[in-house]
Amino acid sequence: MQIGVLSFQILLSDSRSLKSKRSAIKPLLHYLQNHFNVSAAEMGFYESWDQSLVACVIVGNERHFLESTLQSLFNDIETRFRNLQFLDVKIEFW
Repeated sequence: MQIGVLSFQILLSDSRSLKSKRSAIKPLLHYLQNHFNVSAAEMGFYESWDQSLVACVIVGNERHFLESTLQSLFNDIETRFRNLQFLDVKIEFW
């Protein structure tokens, strides 16, 4: 069994408050969970109104499958959520 983790730090340049940040992050998390069947959560920068750290986790038998799924997931959100600026992106396996 393999565990794949995609984590990315994002900059929300249009956000001016924690409320507007959360209104941008919540649809992203909902989209990830519903369209890719992954566990997704905000993992850092909770009190920063213009940055967030998001992580997605997927479990499977083949590392190649997990890697291609996480890469496809990232490519999709990069295209779909154009208001986000990605500062750091990591894919890790355990």
